[in-house]
Amino acid sequence: MERGAITPEQLEAGLKAQRQTQQRLGVTLVSQGLITEPMLVQALSEALGIPVVDLRTVNPDWAAVHLVRARFCEQHELFPYALESVGGRRRLVVAMTDPLNQPAIEEVEFTTGLQVSPRMAPLSAVRAAILRYYHKVNPNPAPSASAQARTPPESEARAAQKRPASPAPPSRAAPPPDDEEVIIGEEVPPLEKTDRTALADLIKEREERKRKKQKAESKSRSAGSLGVLDDLEYLIGGNLREEPDRVEELERKFWALMRIMARKGLLSKEEFMSELDDSDGSDKKKG
Repeated sequence: MERGAITPEQLEAGLKAQRQTQQRLGVTLVSQGLITEPMLVQALSEALGIPVVDLRTVNPDWAAVHLVRARFCEQHELFPYALESVGGRRRLVVAMTDPLNQPAIEEVEFTTGLQVSPRMAPLSAVRAAILRYYHKVNPNPAPSASAQARTPPESEARAAQKRPASPAPPSRAAPPPDDEEVIIGEEVPPLEKTDRTALADLIKEREERKRKKQKAESKSRSAGSLGVLDDLEYLIGGNLREEPDRVEELERKFWALMRIMARKGLLSKEEFMSELDDSDGSDKKKG
């Protein structure tokens, strides 16, 4: 509206249609022809402070592409295309249609062990990249105006199904390899508030509380004292006191795993509170 792309009346019509389709508002506005994909991506980029990537001009790093499964990319509408180094740490650069999809980011970070650096990209470009680099399918270029005029009704209906705003048909996705590791469980939509998401929020709260506690204790803890480092060293070997980055990575992956399991229904609140939660006990009584 600030750009003058839509009127208040068009926004209301878009919101009404969104409630019926359950799509994101931007996708709905694009499907109604009120805005274009580039307009949507640019507006979101400025609002969120996340750069835009043009996947048509990118030569993806296969090392990045192979880190994430095709099915996961299709489910969350994202495409990993590069590895970058920031402050001596590697990051996975991921083109996303929804950079606020925190559950997807956390799962990528857990499975890859790399921090995600998101980029904004149009939905059609992300889907085209998935087809091209995962399924070795070259998406058909958009037909010209003259070609569209000659399109018979049946072909026109099929072409309409390939427009950017249309959901990708599940049947087109290639099946996962036989040796692909799959976490069994039903994923909950990111915005749906359930007992699972409530548990994930509780785990996030515990993680933040644990980090604050560790920072406070690290000032008074002696280098030779026993603690979590001794347990980790016993399990995986090495001298973790000399590898603080590795300890931080292990802890981050542990908490991410807890949240993923909670959202997939693989961990109950009772199990977390009784076996994994080491808070002061006040919240256990409430639970």
